[in-house]
Amino acid sequence: SSAGSAGRHSRSDAPACPVFLATLLLFDMKAAMDGAQSRPRTMKIYGAFVIACCIVGYTLETDINGKYDYMLTLSAGVQALGFVLLALEAKSGVGEGISEKTLWAFFAAHVTRLSTTFWSEAYVPEDSTSDYYLYQALELTTVVLLGYHMLKLSTLRTMHDVGQGAESWTIFIVLVAICLILAWFTKSNAHNDWFADLSWMVSVWLDSFALGPQVLMLRSVSAVDEGAVHFVAMSMVASLLFAGFWARTVSEQYSDFLRDGVQAFLYGIVSAAIIRVSLCGGYLYLFTRSTAKIEKPVWHGVEDPFSEDTL
Repeated sequence: SSAGSAGRHSRSDAPACPVFLATLLLFDMKAAMDGAQSRPRTMKIYGAFVIACCIVGYTLETDINGKYDYMLTLSAGVQALGFVLLALEAKSGVGEGISEKTLWAFFAAHVTRLSTTFWSEAYVPEDSTSDYYLYQALELTTVVLLGYHMLKLSTLRTMHDVGQGAESWTIFIVLVAICLILAWFTKSNAHNDWFADLSWMVSVWLDSFALGPQVLMLRSVSAVDEGAVHFVAMSMVASLLFAGFWARTVSEQYSDFLRDGVQAFLYGIVSAAIIRVSLCGGYLYLFTRSTAKIEKPVWHGVEDPFSEDTL
């Protein structure tokens, strides 16, 4: 599992299922309820996700050494849901107030993580969902959604000459470099796989800093696409689930971490979780402050080729 435990053990589902279902209460459903009548598609997506979580939670079985790993699977699912809603519910075709460099950082994080989970079980949650590759499927879904959304934004922004050059690639390059350096010094060696350990830690740091460009952008824009509210809420929930997993794991296995001499990994993963939650909190605050209702623009008679009606 991601906690660094090795090997499989007998499964126990005693605490996992009710806790798995209880975590659904963390969802910020206010935005969805407010748009129940105006956006029935959004409500259907939320409803389908909750039903899927209930089914997985009811059938979930966990390994003894991975009794909290369901939180990582749920975090991946919530983040994927956020990107689904971002791609489908954005009101502005050009994604007003959405940072392309943040999307690129998320894309790099998920691709890097897939490079470890597709060919190795070292960083796959140790529960029954691994039998049907749910975690990998969620990560792959996120990569596809991000690729689609970045293509859509790039195409429309180029077509309408909006937002070109607003963000420097230097920000993204520096961010990736920082994550590589931090991962080098904080990766674990629990699985005796240097590449997998490094790749997974790089993905953790990229996830943690991904919203940095977005926060910087929101400090200077006056309006954002209100349709991104679902992505904001889901990103916060996903970050809290990730932080909650590591808080519980560290609290129970702190002495084991010290005994195994992986203090750098311990402090690194805790720091990454704090940074991720902090940036999500900053994003949520700035988004709330900057949100302004915007009408779907008409670009001189040119329709959004990716809109639902056009498709």
